[in-house]
Amino acid sequence: MKITSVNNSLIEEVLSYKETKVQKEQKKYIIEGIKMVDLAIQKEVVELILVESKLFDKYKNFKNIVEISDNVSKKLSDLKTSQGIYAICRIEKKQELDGNYLIIDGIQDPGNLGTLIRSAFAFDFKNIICSNDCVSFYHPKVLRATQSNHFDLNLLNEDLNNYIDNLKQKNIIVLGTLLKQKSDLLENMKNKRVALILGNEGQGISKEISQKIDKNIIIKTNKELESLNVGVAGSILMNIIYSL
Repeated sequence: MKITSVNNSLIEEVLSYKETKVQKEQKKYIIEGIKMVDLAIQKEVVELILVESKLFDKYKNFKNIVEISDNVSKKLSDLKTSQGIYAICRIEKKQELDGNYLIIDGIQDPGNLGTLIRSAFAFDFKNIICSNDCVSFYHPKVLRATQSNHFDLNLLNEDLNNYIDNLKQKNIIVLGTLLKQKSDLLENMKNKRVALILGNEGQGISKEISQKIDKNIIIKTNKELESLNVGVAGSILMNIIYSL
């Protein structure tokens, strides 16, 4: 069977997995592109593949595959030029991974979150915990920016107050990024696990969460610069910590 109508009930269901509410309720999300779908198959998280005829033979042995027409593919895609392949993936809760923690308090821009996820993978921040008001980990723009690195990280939405309290009980050092406070020296921290907190693009770290910070870090920049983009700043800070 080939689906040729954008109003097909399955296509409408697939499109719903772009919505944060549906992702949280159904524990599923949609991905697109050959590289990401191939990785998802390797990770065994794919439930359904939707593919144009030009790629059907490559994936025909997958147990749950549907052929779609070009117009349906354009409806599913978030890109100007699509590769013509999509998959529905399960959101699987991972065990806590051995590595540092990136705590994200209210970030809204999907490009920023995607950049931070990719940098976290590069610099051994394997556990990424977002407040419940953050943009979704599985927003299409977030996924594109991660370059598929999200598959190898522990991604969680949690109440940050409780989560950080639990980290502190494990003797994990909580690092903040408050611009209006002095910067502390990162001494005697080699081989110690840390949790780095980054705040909302406009408001920064909330007052309640800022009270849980053990050490504050500020990046030295040209004094005429007001601030760095949170995706850039977070990436620099994770690299600094990784290099200790």
